[in-house]
Amino acid sequence: MGKAFYETRSESFFLGGMTQYVFPLHVHEIVEMAFLLQGECDMEIDGKPVSLRPGDAAIAFPFIPHAFTRISPDARGLAAFFPADMLPDLSSTFQTMLPEKPVVRAGEMNGDALLAAGKLETLPQDSPSRLAYLHLLMANLLSGMRFSPAQAYHERDLGGRAVRHVYDHACEDISLSSAARALGISESHLSHLFSQQFHINFRRFINAIRIDRAIGLMRDPCITLTQVCFQCGYENARTFRRAFLRETGVLPAAYIRSVRGR
Repeated sequence: MGKAFYETRSESFFLGGMTQYVFPLHVHEIVEMAFLLQGECDMEIDGKPVSLRPGDAAIAFPFIPHAFTRISPDARGLAAFFPADMLPDLSSTFQTMLPEKPVVRAGEMNGDALLAAGKLETLPQDSPSRLAYLHLLMANLLSGMRFSPAQAYHERDLGGRAVRHVYDHACEDISLSSAARALGISESHLSHLFSQQFHINFRRFINAIRIDRAIGLMRDPCITLTQVCFQCGYENARTFRRAFLRETGVLPAAYIRSVRGR
């Protein structure tokens, strides 16, 4: 299993075609659903391999590491990303439970789920009915899953809070010690959460978030590399260069030339 990174999305709600590309291990605080209509798709969810065939659906709950590891050239399907509270009747399940298996097979689907999936594939993007059919589909998928109660997964909830805290404060003077104090746990406990739950060490996770923000800032032609360095929490340019090279494989100056065209 590789290291998971925290994915930030430009939109909190998306409903459309499934990805045609493999995507590395990642986590985010929204729900992600893949419903395969054609072809084959292999995923990894919470450290377990998952193979989807036509009619199968998989759900990654918030803060559960997942990846798309193989997608056949003829694959076609639906994808949904949404915050748990967008579907109020289901939000408690997303926030307090975890599925024992994150997949519902085609043979386990009922007619309502298949109807909803078919409608979502054909309805125009601006149709007000899309959210209603998404609600219908997700309700039926969840009804076909078995869950374990949240109290059996206290560490996952804590891990989610830890990720949110680090994400919110990554560009500040944050340390393992300060984050542990803010979360009310020991440094060793916090370090263990990142290494065991997200498969990345604490400092590397902070750097990944900082560099992701740096890449966004570098697209602004009015900002200098020095400004990027300090806005992203680095004390000096040398440390920034090392971190950027480690995360992206190129130096900041080379990257900024490539995105600004000079």
